[in-house]
Amino acid sequence: MDCSILWLLCLIGLSQASTEKILNGTECPPNSQPWQVGLFKGTTLHCGGVLIDRRWVLTAAHCSGSRYWVRLGEHSLSRLDWTEQIRRSRFSVTHPGFQAALQSHDHDIRLLRLGTPVVLTRSVQPLPLPRACAAAGTQCRISGWGTTNGSWSQFPDRLQCLNLRIISDAECRAAFPGRITDNMVCAGGLAGQDACQGDSGGPLVCGGVLQGLVSWGSVGPCGQKGIPGVYTNICKYVNWIQTIMRNN
Repeated sequence: MDCSILWLLCLIGLSQASTEKILNGTECPPNSQPWQVGLFKGTTLHCGGVLIDRRWVLTAAHCSGSRYWVRLGEHSLSRLDWTEQIRRSRFSVTHPGFQAALQSHDHDIRLLRLGTPVVLTRSVQPLPLPRACAAAGTQCRISGWGTTNGSWSQFPDRLQCLNLRIISDAECRAAFPGRITDNMVCAGGLAGQDACQGDSGGPLVCGGVLQGLVSWGSVGPCGQKGIPGVYTNICKYVNWIQTIMRNN
């Protein structure tokens, strides 16, 4: 039996999200987000991530730790879908500009290199990097395994999706005075619809390319009206990402 399946049989029924996540999402069509990654510490879902190459996953720098069980091709976390693959992350490269001690989310991006390349299937596919930044008003989608009702105690078993729009830089800066940099992009702001802390590192997909990683947002409850989610602006990091992958 494939070692990935053995690990899945150990993990099935034991997966538990560590923090609240997508608010008021709906179930994604199975395997419609084949780049979606779950980063696990033991049997606990720690963060999201996104596959960008057979050996490389992007996530948020503020997701602590560099050694994860990386689960790909997932839809249900509690039952075997027969599309799953599990890999171990071998090492990570955090952007040199990220400074956790300052409690700033600028340059909130990290690359994880997998010990063994994934097998590309209908359910496991890398997501292309952008060639340009997304304009305000662009329709995007986020995904993750998390609450649909804001309760800390209820986590859906199946991958959740939520459609959001990019908002203007001016609106973003007005919502978070003095905290937004050019390396961030905001999306959402509608009441009751948002990503939350446990979705960190998950993808913001716009027009079939990766435009953002879930990074941070409101200090209070997620999904407050007029308070968007803040994402790492991937278009600012394409050269850095490609250089790291090429040299490692």
